[in-house]
Amino acid sequence: MFSIKDVAKQSNLILAYNRLLTNPESTYKNFFRDSYSAYGIAIEKNITLLRSKMKSGYLPTNTIRVFMPKANGLSRMYTLMSIEDQIVYQAYANVLAEGLVAIPQVRKRYKKSVFGNLYSNSVSQFFYQKWQDSYKAYTKAIIKAYESGKKYIASFDLTACYDSINHHLLRTVLTDKCRFSDNCANMFIQLLAQWESSCSLELATGIPQGPQASGIVAEAILAEYDSYIEKIQKETSFLYFRYVDDIRILADNEETVRWVLFLLDKRSKELGLFPQSSKIAIHKISNINDEIKRISKPLFEDEFDKEKKSIVAINSIKTLMKEEPADLTTIKRYFQYVEQSAKSNKLAIEAVRKFPNMIHSFAFYVQRYPRKIPPTISDYIYECCQDKTQQFSSGILLEAIIGNLNSKDISRFTELAKQMLNSDKKRAFIVDSRYRSQLIALVLLYDSKFGVRQKNYLKKSDWWVRSKLIYQAQKNGSINKLGAPFLEEYIKSPECELSIAGANCYLLAPLPNELPPVNTVAPYAQNIFKQAGVIQRSRYSNSQIARYLKELVGIQQTFSWKKKLGKEHDQIERTLFIAMGYWKTDLTAFVNLWDTMDDRICSLITKDHIELGGYTLGKIGAINRSKGFIGNIPKFHKMCMELHRLRLHSHLSHSEIRDTHQYTGPIPQSKRKAILKLIDEGIRELIQFW
Repeated sequence: MFSIKDVAKQSNLILAYNRLLTNPESTYKNFFRDSYSAYGIAIEKNITLLRSKMKSGYLPTNTIRVFMPKANGLSRMYTLMSIEDQIVYQAYANVLAEGLVAIPQVRKRYKKSVFGNLYSNSVSQFFYQKWQDSYKAYTKAIIKAYESGKKYIASFDLTACYDSINHHLLRTVLTDKCRFSDNCANMFIQLLAQWESSCSLELATGIPQGPQASGIVAEAILAEYDSYIEKIQKETSFLYFRYVDDIRILADNEETVRWVLFLLDKRSKELGLFPQSSKIAIHKISNINDEIKRISKPLFEDEFDKEKKSIVAINSIKTLMKEEPADLTTIKRYFQYVEQSAKSNKLAIEAVRKFPNMIHSFAFYVQRYPRKIPPTISDYIYECCQDKTQQFSSGILLEAIIGNLNSKDISRFTELAKQMLNSDKKRAFIVDSRYRSQLIALVLLYDSKFGVRQKNYLKKSDWWVRSKLIYQAQKNGSINKLGAPFLEEYIKSPECELSIAGANCYLLAPLPNELPPVNTVAPYAQNIFKQAGVIQRSRYSNSQIARYLKELVGIQQTFSWKKKLGKEHDQIERTLFIAMGYWKTDLTAFVNLWDTMDDRICSLITKDHIELGGYTLGKIGAINRSKGFIGNIPKFHKMCMELHRLRLHSHLSHSEIRDTHQYTGPIPQSKRKAILKLIDEGIRELIQFW
């Protein structure tokens, strides 16, 4: 049985971090390469700090959504997670993978009926087996089935598979089949709910798109198809092959294929998943080569030199673009060999206009440009930047050209950036984080002024934009425009992404200012400075109470909770974490837990401040008329008494209200705003007094 202790092992968390680095899918990694590097400077100490967070109750960072263009003009959502959230997610995935492959049937299906997201093993630095080998095995299996007489084929695909996975179903699979303890499964589901929440609404469906960990989570659900199909195969003759959510059914007659397809549709609805009708088809195979994509097929003959490869690539792309449907995978492979020229520029722009999801290939082509960006390309990018619906493409293209613009383009792109940022301040429309970061980067690098107004563009941005900008500013030499005070804010930030970015750049940037007092520097920044020999020892508290209070009511005051609470600290910390979970789902349980914390805090503070009078643990109601509390900390006293009264009137405490003999019930949601105000004012006063 897997517990949270298994997930939070030092060895598992370090393995999780290393597996982030070895993820072969570069699109997601490119958002975080600098963060991975900075975090790794003091990996052992940072992981130890992360473990302490997980022990008390891990609180994730808000995720960021970016929308990548698809071939049909719509978008695919990527979920950007903080580096620590990624490590925690991968750590859970490591344990899940072990639990999943411990099921004998799962391993037996590898490269026989299941071919995508194949788990490697418990010690490999790579999470999955090579996808190229898996895909080759997939195509070979289909060919072999065809050659054995299975001439009829059905294709079956799911719509938004990752987005549709039901958390309740996943919890059941985790506990019943993957050996997760109830507590471990509940904590994982709670994290998924927060990572996938939108506008503070928890949807109870979906897993993050982008991180490789999601692949194995999806496999835990998709394995339900595999076991279902195997039962049908005992009575019906057909072959089944699955590559992630792309399923092929082959049989020697159409009736069988159609029946299995019907059953798959039925099973999908039982699992809460949705077949993609446009991709479901049945037909008799006339040419097996048209059914598969031969990944192993070479693009060029060995004797082609570099120049000829470019010519062959261009001609091949032109031919492939005319086909219906176009083989985008092969087009993308050819594009990396195209040499930059006026003719190639036109072809590249034509391709990305026709196939918007080729934006990464086009950006790579632009990034490799050996000269200043020519008007043909800069005009196209300028056009993209003016289209609000192409923000993802604009962001990645701006990043590719910054530092390689001629003077005319510098002027017009910088003016456009200022215009966009100023307009957004009045009427928010910038929804893509990379687009926003690159607009600010243009102003920072090329505009003569980067004052208070310009810095506010950055301060009001999300954590990813703020960390991305400071790395970029350090690399392109514009870090001095931000100034030492701005950098100091980063190294003091409680947010991991910002503090490690600030520490990393502080070590590299030629700023004359000395470090602020060590105890004011964020723990992660301290770890980096200690590893670099800048400071002799770290001086920080592992308490998560400050972060929990910031998340709940926005309190950011520094306070030595661990010192003040002493041996009671860990219990109060855990209680607060659990209470925060109830805040979103069960207000009555939240108030009951908060009342128990108030009780313990009152017991401790009266020992430090005799002027408050005596106190007996478990008798918080006795201070209702306490002159010591009312005279010294009236707001804290009011918080304690109001929440205690609410608790006594709730059905989790008593069956009836003592004074009125009315039945108790749940605390109404209308009390939320008043409760937050009581906590905010009461805790702030407590910190100042204590």
